[in-house]
Amino acid sequence: MTQTLANHRIQPLPRRATTVARQLWYVVRLVPTGIQAMADAIIGRPDDATARWQQLHPQRKASGLAVFGAGLASSVLGLMSWFLLLLFVTSIIRGPFYGFVESGPYGPGTWGGPTRAGAWAVHAAVSIPIIVLIPLVLGGIAALHAALIRKVYGVSTARWVLPATIAVCAGGMLFFWSWIQQL
Repeated sequence: MTQTLANHRIQPLPRRATTVARQLWYVVRLVPTGIQAMADAIIGRPDDATARWQQLHPQRKASGLAVFGAGLASSVLGLMSWFLLLLFVTSIIRGPFYGFVESGPYGPGTWGGPTRAGAWAVHAAVSIPIIVLIPLVLGGIAALHAALIRKVYGVSTARWVLPATIAVCAGGMLFFWSWIQQL
């Protein structure tokens, strides 16, 4: 039996360790779900996207344009999440364990100066805040996406959800563009 959000009480995201893993799994699934939703909207089958998003949130019907927009936002938020997960893993490996993964040489232009201990200390100092903050940011992306999907399917949400989603997606795309330009 399918429930709609109208008769389903939406609980705030709990803040336990198991919830962090669920949020990470949630943001990892955004890209494929978003791409499939855009394809469903293009071929005129937005109800198929509803069935997929039913796994993430119970919901009602939405228009094809709304499904396409939510799919696009899901894809962008998902790609941002994947990038942040990659940065998270890199920070764990190359931050506190820098001395084990990098053998040198340590010249005057490296982070932390010409010694291995200095380079190790600077990499650890930079990575620790990243390691702490990225799970919080990913949780925020998951919460923002959940609010967007509720809004798309007609459930009352805060007014800032759609503008915040657009701003985060635009900022993420600009960040990706600038990142690619430096390569």
